[in-house]
Amino acid sequence: MRILIVEDDQTLNETIGKRLKQKGYGVDSCFDGKSALDYMMSTEYDAVILDVMLPEMDGFTVCKKAREQKMLTPHKAVI
Repeated sequence: MRILIVEDDQTLNETIGKRLKQKGYGVDSCFDGKSALDYMMSTEYDAVILDVMLPEMDGFTVCKKAREQKMLTPHKAVI
């Protein structure tokens, strides 16, 4: 299972990623909304952990743009 973590707090991003990797998940991480959308366009993910308040583009906009591109990956907005 491949998961994308989108969280601009580097410590939190790394902590979440480390725990998921320990559980055997494949993990990619990015720190802003624009990069998140780029990752999502280029790689198929089973899940996306998406922060709401991000630089470049907020999480709600990332999710909306992903849905406009017909991406059906589950997104969990973290507030």
